[in-house]
Amino acid sequence: MHIPLRFAALIGAIHSGGAIASPTEGAPGPAPILPEVRVEASRVSSYGAETATVAGKLPQSPREIPNSVSVLTRQQMDDQNMVTPWDALSQITGVQAIANDITQGQFHSRGGALEVQQDGLPSTLPLSGYQQFDLALYDRVEVMRGPAGLLQGAGSFSGAVNLVRKRPNDVFAASALASTGTWNNNRLEADVSAVVNESRSLRARGVLSVVDRDYVFNRVHDRKWLGYLTVDYDFSPATTLNLFVANLTNDSTGFSGLPTYTDGRQLSVPRSFNPYPDWNRIEWDTTDIGADLSHRFGDRWTATLKLQRRDQSQFFKDGYANAGVNPATNVIASYARREFIYDYVHEAVDAYAGGPFSLFGREHNVLVGANFSSFDSRGRGANPNSPGSSSLTYTNVLLADPPAVPELEVTYRTGSHSVTTQTGLYGRLTLNLADPLKLILGGRFSDYTYKSRTTAPNPTPTAWARGARAEGEFTPYAGLTWDVSRQLTLYASYADIFVPQTQKRVDNSILDPRVGRQYEIGAKAGLLDDRLSVNASVFNIRDTNRAQSDTANPGYFTTAGELESKGRELELVGQIMPRWDVSAGYTWMDTRWVNNGASTGLPVSFWYPKELIKLWSRYRFADSGPLRGFSIGFGLQGQGTSASGAATSTVAARTQNAYTVYKLQVGYAIDRNWSATLDVNNVFDSDYYTRLGGTNTYNLYGDPRNVVLTVRARY
Repeated sequence: MHIPLRFAALIGAIHSGGAIASPTEGAPGPAPILPEVRVEASRVSSYGAETATVAGKLPQSPREIPNSVSVLTRQQMDDQNMVTPWDALSQITGVQAIANDITQGQFHSRGGALEVQQDGLPSTLPLSGYQQFDLALYDRVEVMRGPAGLLQGAGSFSGAVNLVRKRPNDVFAASALASTGTWNNNRLEADVSAVVNESRSLRARGVLSVVDRDYVFNRVHDRKWLGYLTVDYDFSPATTLNLFVANLTNDSTGFSGLPTYTDGRQLSVPRSFNPYPDWNRIEWDTTDIGADLSHRFGDRWTATLKLQRRDQSQFFKDGYANAGVNPATNVIASYARREFIYDYVHEAVDAYAGGPFSLFGREHNVLVGANFSSFDSRGRGANPNSPGSSSLTYTNVLLADPPAVPELEVTYRTGSHSVTTQTGLYGRLTLNLADPLKLILGGRFSDYTYKSRTTAPNPTPTAWARGARAEGEFTPYAGLTWDVSRQLTLYASYADIFVPQTQKRVDNSILDPRVGRQYEIGAKAGLLDDRLSVNASVFNIRDTNRAQSDTANPGYFTTAGELESKGRELELVGQIMPRWDVSAGYTWMDTRWVNNGASTGLPVSFWYPKELIKLWSRYRFADSGPLRGFSIGFGLQGQGTSASGAATSTVAARTQNAYTVYKLQVGYAIDRNWSATLDVNNVFDSDYYTRLGGTNTYNLYGDPRNVVLTVRARY
């Protein structure tokens, strides 16, 4: 290769420390000293994700997806010092987090519970009601709002959360943190990624995390240990195998909220009040193992095979108020004592291939695949409703902290076993109709089965009973994107809803599946040289056949009429100006029965506020001046009025007025490796509930004002 002499001299100067030799002189003269050049640059915001996989398996720009999609990046999780999926999903536009206890919760969007994916693998193990791994395991959290049946299979109209694991880096990287805060809220975390061999074909990453903390609630303690190891191996430049194993162990006192007075009023007690016995406890143990094999073809096609298995166990032993508190005597009529062990096994396989092809002089894209998932649930234990366990009820307990409820040795009296299985074939075709116009067509054929039985130690075990079942159920999808300009994309989409149900009518027949559809239109814009994304959407959903209690036949169900969920969303993510990152979202939603007898016109659930607002903003001061190294952060989360349900003739509805919780943060970069932040959560000490429950439990206060100090090191 011929290199001009002047450029050869420049290359020589780089290797020799900066002196440029004259190409025309036989003997080198004195080396000229070049003036110092100082280069400064502001990093592009890493709150805005360039691609997402939740809607199409293969990476896509959010502008290419004709649906509402949000991505919470690793950088934003770190900036906000997030720890759990509750922290992450509470921050995402359109998602409402509803507490169950201190170990897990429920996550809803557009009027239904969200589905979950693990690295794109659809799961029949639900997101809500089951403990998930802490965020130390994940690189990002993706959320698509609206029906996700094309890739997910059976599911409601709410959407899907894709939890994307960390992978090994191709260079050495290490980080660690230590944090402490109010109520002995302590956390340690380490994350190391390294290249293992000289050819760089083998790479590994390990994550360790320990959480040891109390809560505002008296006598409540929580310990969690997380370990994660993942390995990448390149069989060739085009073929990569990923293996991983992860474990989360959680030992908790447990806390599931307060009862109310028998007339429905909330208790007049401090937020620290704990109405549970000292011996209450909850234990979780979760282990994931899995593998991904991916091959990249020369024509930009990719084929992938993913396998994963999750083994999860839950043990709980507790006593809880089984009735409201008499306001005249402060006595609770009864406490229920119980003990259960549940073992869950989730297995999933997904194989797909996709890439571009040419037709009629234009390039189009196609994705085809098949997946399988199963959820096996086994439980055994006893409560007052178990055969021969009436002694587990303890009556006439004075409301106290702690209550005088004695612990009993529990004899297990009941057992259960259920299996849910789903398989599907899916495909998605993206047609490039014109340079700015793309049509997306997709469909899925699904098979679904559910069966259950009663097992020992129940005195009368039963044979398998078949429940929900579907064969060859077709779920269509259609979308359209129009690039109006380089900065603006308009879109529209249609999606079907299909949810098999397990509940029975009084004649023991299984309820018909829930069916429905969603229409969505929206706009996605990239402003300020694409540093700032602005997304707006409007949606309308109809859903029929939802299970509802048969009031004439307790324990049985009937199908409801038609409900409507409609709303609009606005999201802004990215960088407003150099060093100023922002993530903000606003949601207005209304869910009502449009045809359901006496319920027509009423809200589908009083839990759902009409408005949600989320904001996080962080500004880093310039690298010179008196505030060099400092940053300030500001956040808020607010919602409109919500309630526990409709009032009855004897019990008032518990209503919570609109509220907003604020957060402030001060950060300081000590040097290029060390940094510290001080977070002040609930700055104005707002008094609010993260859930409004029934008369016996699930009325949970949100945290009062508290502080957390975090120190990070990166290498």
